[in-house]
Amino acid sequence: MDSDTAKQDSALQRPTRRQVLGAALGATLAPILPAAAGAATPPGEGGPSSRPATTAPAQPPASQPLSNPAPWWMQRSGPRSRVVEVNSRLVLRSSVVDVVTLVEMMDQGLLALTSAGDLGEAWRSVLNGAQQVAVKFNSVGAELIATNAAIARVLVDSLRRAGLPTKAITLVEAPEHLADELGTGQPRAGWAESIRVGSNVESLARYFVDADAVINVGTLKTHQIAGMSGCMKNISHAVIRRPGRYHANGCAPFVGHVVGAPPVASRLRLNVLSALRVVIDGGPDATEQQLASGGAVLMSFDPVAVDSVGLGLLSVERRRRGLTRGLHVPYLAAAGSDAVGRWHAADVEHIALQMES
Repeated sequence: MDSDTAKQDSALQRPTRRQVLGAALGATLAPILPAAAGAATPPGEGGPSSRPATTAPAQPPASQPLSNPAPWWMQRSGPRSRVVEVNSRLVLRSSVVDVVTLVEMMDQGLLALTSAGDLGEAWRSVLNGAQQVAVKFNSVGAELIATNAAIARVLVDSLRRAGLPTKAITLVEAPEHLADELGTGQPRAGWAESIRVGSNVESLARYFVDADAVINVGTLKTHQIAGMSGCMKNISHAVIRRPGRYHANGCAPFVGHVVGAPPVASRLRLNVLSALRVVIDGGPDATEQQLASGGAVLMSFDPVAVDSVGLGLLSVERRRRGLTRGLHVPYLAAAGSDAVGRWHAADVEHIALQMES
């Protein structure tokens, strides 16, 4: 666990996020080190309804190179993976999300990511003919962070406007009342087909396999074992049956093994990383003192690339609070080395949009 504590803002002028983002990306992605041995396993990235509690084995599973084909987003995006970052000073009123502003942010982000002329074309490009769509949120600390409900409402309305029936949408790890409020379907419990993770075979969650397309909505936060949690870990430790086996070595390379497995990658159509309210220390759970108002939403087809940009933003927010100790995220480099996605700044097309209205 990061032992730094938040310091009071001084009278000295601090750099803006934009000024230090480039430096932060390079500084935080370079030292990829294992997590401290003996650290306690934090709460999982999925809620209790998505998988049963399990115990880790006495010995972690061996890591074996996997021969998965390159995910579809590595071919689609050309030599660089596009990540769109949309910012607004108006999206948070105190700690409450302004839905009107969020709609504009999400719409503009999707158009910039897909280069589409309108939202209907953008969603057709994303969903690729899918008839059943699962939207996967992160429930850990979500009640305090309080952004998932607003994002769910905006996404469901946007998909509905694009012609997808609301009953064809399932919300996973979202606030329970939203399914009735929005008229969405219910995700099925249970387990389905299997994938390789390290030297093991793991069953995938039924709700994930039922979907033709998955929209992955992660929350930007620190993680006591993995370094950070974003889009990749929102999937890797939530859709397999025995996630407790895969926290060794900062979850590397197991996060990439899950995300890059063909049954997972083929369904993973859009990654949305919420940096509206960011957990800057002590995650994946949160206290009010550990939250920062980021006011940003990131989107990408490539989950490795969006997490790489997210790591830079997280590091900037930490520096604003005086938390200078770097975050070590071994699974990010491992996923890049395994060609699950792109994580070097030079291989990422980072488009930053500022919404003023």
